Amino acid sequence: MTTEEFLRRHFSRMGARVRLNDAGERQTAKIRIDIGRDRYGEFFDLRCQDGVAPEILDVQPDRQHLVLMVRDEGAKNKFLLGHDERHWFAAAVPGDNVRDVRTAIDSLRPAQAVGRQSIRQGEWFFIADPRVTDKGVVIHRNEPLSRGAGSKPHICEELMRRSGVAVMVSRKYPTGISLAGYEKLIASDTKARSLDWRRMIRDATVYARGSVRHSDHKTIYLDGWHRVYMNREAVAKHAPQIAFLD
Repeated sequence: MTTEEFLRRHFSRMGARVRLNDAGERQTAKIRIDIGRDRYGEFFDLRCQDGVAPEILDVQPDRQHLVLMVRDEGAKNKFLLGHDERHWFAAAVPGDNVRDVRTAIDSLRPAQAVGRQSIRQGEWFFIADPRVTDKGVVIHRNEPLSRGAGSKPHICEELMRRSGVAVMVSRKYPTGISLAGYEKLIASDTKARSLDWRRMIRDATVYARGSVRHSDHKTIYLDGWHRVYMNREAVAKHAPQIAFLD
């Protein structure tokens, strides 16, 4: 049985299609995982370097999830692949104790949400905090909540930020640059002035209230202020091997 036949058999158990392709010339990672689309719908697009054979640690057909592992020298990089409400997804999984779907899901949960009731939408977790007040704080309406470039934002009916660092963001600088860096840039580069800049707050404490919308997920409703946390995928060193961003 070839590697692709092996993968197809396990992916089909959770109702998914998979294609195994060669890595491109510029691909430095052992594997690149993306969600492709054709006339038949979505499929997992795996691009592997020569000699790389992905392993399947666990498949849960009822949950439509599986855990895939790729050996990278001494590291065992693990990924959770599955279906979340409306679409297939892929997430890099942090931690060395991941052995199945359950432990993979647990490893992605932010520490603040462990043992506490939370509401999840995609990679975001919302935990109620009745102690929080919005007195003297600016409340943003229909504010985007995004994890970075290429990610479709979740739109919060009401959102407020506390602390954090002010940065200037554009398509060319999706993670933002400092205000001082921005002033220096536009003073030395006239083309930079024409970029679609937006002032945002990075690493802020964020609270959301009301509806949270996203085209790939069911709308949720937060009754009262909820602290916002992102899942732990960014902690995984192999997270850049995921090409798909929702």
